Amino acid sequence: MPPQRKAWLVMLAAYLAGIAVALNQFKVPPMMQVLIEQLKMDVTIGGWLMSSFAVAGVILGIPAVFVLRKLGAKGAGLLALGCTIIGSATGALANDPAMLLLGRTIEGIGLGLISVVAPAIISMWFPPHARGTPMGIWASWAPVGSFLMFNLAGPLHGAFGWRGIWWFGALLALIAFVLYALVVSAPKVAETERDLPHESSAQSRKVLLTPASWILALAFGTFTFTALAYSTWAPSYLGQAFGLDAQAASFNVSLVMLAVIPSTLIAGRILDRVKNRYLVLTAAMLVVGIFSIWSFRLGSADVIVPYMLALGFASGFVPTAVFTLAPETMPGPERASLALGIVSVGQNLGMFFGPPAVAAVIASGNWEAAVIPLVAAGFIGLVAAVWLHARRIRSRSAMSEAPQLP
Repeated sequence: MPPQRKAWLVMLAAYLAGIAVALNQFKVPPMMQVLIEQLKMDVTIGGWLMSSFAVAGVILGIPAVFVLRKLGAKGAGLLALGCTIIGSATGALANDPAMLLLGRTIEGIGLGLISVVAPAIISMWFPPHARGTPMGIWASWAPVGSFLMFNLAGPLHGAFGWRGIWWFGALLALIAFVLYALVVSAPKVAETERDLPHESSAQSRKVLLTPASWILALAFGTFTFTALAYSTWAPSYLGQAFGLDAQAASFNVSLVMLAVIPSTLIAGRILDRVKNRYLVLTAAMLVVGIFSIWSFRLGSADVIVPYMLALGFASGFVPTAVFTLAPETMPGPERASLALGIVSVGQNLGMFFGPPAVAAVIASGNWEAAVIPLVAAGFIGLVAAVWLHARRIRSRSAMSEAPQLP
């Protein structure tokens, strides 16, 4: 099989694996009120149902890199999907919040692994100059998965109850598992990573503490803090503020994910063509931060649809830029998976803290106050992006001023 064709087949299998994991991640928001009523939970525990999914992701972010090296591209991805299947089945059998939380945590292992393994595989198969487009496609894995779940949850709940949604998630992950097993492998050029464990401890620590990777992780963490917090509670907000039923509220929130899908593709094409990719990230963080000002303060029902579409389109540029830039923050391309692991830590920390932070604010019923943590996170993320942009300018300036060899 021609290498380019194989690369895109591997990309497709990894992408479908990500969609399966993301679809399972977003089972809770459209069913939040149902779960609160049937399992006798309060809103705080409801928030932790989303954040518990990120616990394993935080813990496994960097270890996932070593799992990838130990098990290989195929083994690590199959482990991720296997955890998703087991976790979703555990949740489907839950009769209390504790067991449901346990299932969500097991599913989170799948998220923690696939969010590192899949983009690392893409980096293996695509050279840096051609990486923007496949990374743009990959960046839509969570929006596509969440869009599907937000719109399938209502019909599935009507036909099978909330447990049917959990069984559906397990079945989809099983299908992705089979496809991944049949298609995915690592290219021979990726074998260079096997040499990394022979570094000295001091060298390993120096690489692990690369500032640019952690600042990029901080920027991405503030983005996922805002994104997951909003997607978790926006259906409840629209229901209480504008009287929308659960299905209508979920559909309106899913428009954010719908707009992200073409946005990531456009962002990928732009990143393949521009020289200053950090400027794209900075501009995207600024626009998303501005939009968050109105997240829980929409003036009327008439602005819901245009707001969701605009927010989604702007949001798509952030993960696309992050996944594309992450390998470039490391000293060499063979360390791309480590950079992605660090970014995954930031991603999951944001997802971990976002929903409970908003839950703590809205417990008193004040939806407008929920804007505060989102705006604060957006400001921190913007500062991080500006730092990365300024660092790139300083680096290029230093290179241009360096004496040239005769």
